[in-house]
Amino acid sequence: MESSEDIALIGERQAAARRLLTAPIVTARTHPEDFAVIRAHSDWLIQRFHRILDYRLTVAADHARLAKTGLVRSVARPLTRSSGAHFSPRAYTYLALALAALVEAPPTLPVSRLAADVHAAATEAGLDLDPRDRMAERRTFAAALRHLVGWGVITEREGTLAAYSGYAADGAREVWLEVDLELARRVVAHPPHSAPDPSVFVEGMEGTDPSGDEAGEVALRRMLAETPVVYRADLSERQRERLAHHQWRAVAELGELLGCDAEIRAEGIALIMPDETEEDRGAVFPSGDPIGQAALLLLERLIARLRPEHSPVHAVPVPPDTLRTEIAAVVAPDAEPRHCWSRTALSHIPDQDDLTHRVLRLLRDAGLMSHPSPSATGYDGWSLLAAAARYGGRRGQRSQRADATTVRGEGEETESVPGERA
Repeated sequence: MESSEDIALIGERQAAARRLLTAPIVTARTHPEDFAVIRAHSDWLIQRFHRILDYRLTVAADHARLAKTGLVRSVARPLTRSSGAHFSPRAYTYLALALAALVEAPPTLPVSRLAADVHAAATEAGLDLDPRDRMAERRTFAAALRHLVGWGVITEREGTLAAYSGYAADGAREVWLEVDLELARRVVAHPPHSAPDPSVFVEGMEGTDPSGDEAGEVALRRMLAETPVVYRADLSERQRERLAHHQWRAVAELGELLGCDAEIRAEGIALIMPDETEEDRGAVFPSGDPIGQAALLLLERLIARLRPEHSPVHAVPVPPDTLRTEIAAVVAPDAEPRHCWSRTALSHIPDQDDLTHRVLRLLRDAGLMSHPSPSATGYDGWSLLAAAARYGGRRGQRSQRADATTVRGEGEETESVPGERA
């Protein structure tokens, strides 16, 4: 039997691994406690990440960087501005240009100097961009810089980027930044190389269905670790066969690394992370924020109306009129979760269209709903996925348990609830 000290040691290592998986850049400046634990267990983490996921972990004196490979399209999460809006292509361009300028920057520099360097880099690349041009450009540039602050690449030494991007910026004093040059060089995990176009470069980084058995097992472990729910119906025939033969071993190895449990169902597999803070576990659903509460209420209402008659079912189409009605019942100004907004600093309910978009985006990111278009904004084309059934409420769960069937997997049995979480 393991001693309490051994259990605590294992728990520390697994918590550090979960932290790196959800936040691949951890610095002594931005997260001193997390970084201290990562550095204390660096040898174990480096070895396990390499063996189980074939990820490269670098732990330096003041930062740790986990460089991932594969699953570029399927697990990419867009960066967001402070307002919650996704980064625009222009914001990503400013982020890339700022990194290009910072790798050769002095340890401290004013924002005006960095803006001039970014403009020079844009001109060299044939881009008509200048963060000094007007307020909209300055704000987009500042949004990119704030992400670099969050990653620990730069630090506001004098003044603030918020003041720089504000209305009075022209008359404000200069904002000075400190630069972590080594981290600036490590932010881009896979520096661009010669390729005919961006799509070719991205395709070269993908590895979701390799032909070799060993590489295929690694790809499956990555998918399980990085994806909220892995549905068998979404896999290629070769990967479905691998999953059927190696799912228990893959779950055991990921449990060793991350300290997680797993639900294995007829429809697929999901890892269940320990209950920590949402920042630590990187969970997108369920959550206690207003968007998460509204999404949970929407799921309950949709499941009550659309519970499939046959099982197991991977996806159930949601009629547009039904989705429109149920969303209105949840996000309208007089809807049930109105109390969710009482905790916010402002005493108003957010724009209904924006709230609808965020709720649907959250459910899609969590693997609970799907849409063929990644930028869908309307009510057409949505489907409710099998994993959503676990949030259908107590009455639905009791009814589902009464109809439960048994599914075998490599000699072991696990309860399978019709349409329940994969």
